[in-house]
Amino acid sequence: MLYTFFQKKLTSFIKKRVEEEHHEMNLKIQTLENEIRTLKNGLVSEVTTNLSNRQEPSKIVIEHLSIENVNIEHADLSNNFGNLGIKDLKGQLYIGTTYDKLAANQTIEKDLSLPQQSKSPSTNHSPTVNVTSRKPQ
Repeated sequence: MLYTFFQKKLTSFIKKRVEEEHHEMNLKIQTLENEIRTLKNGLVSEVTTNLSNRQEPSKIVIEHLSIENVNIEHADLSNNFGNLGIKDLKGQLYIGTTYDKLAANQTIEKDLSLPQQSKSPSTNHSPTVNVTSRKPQ
């Protein structure tokens, strides 16, 4: 009997304490929510005033610039000649070893400048070939 009396008193005391702590926690949560709400509103108003008062950044004008060293880490040397058109191409292209290139050019010019000797068309239909040998060194 005494045991049940103390048990009832103890449970009622514990219930009251739990309800008081629950109420205190609810009050703290509400005050924190109110503080967060006011901070949010203050930040929003501060951001909007900063955006409205924002000035353009000042520009820097460099009148003289001297460069001492240039370090190039990677250079892309690829060219795209897809739309390149060539109207006139003159000159000579020598690939490999060329022996006596001036003498060969002079003989070609002489051959072109001399008029063709008349030959009978029925006897010779093959092209003419000039062969020059290398000069010993």
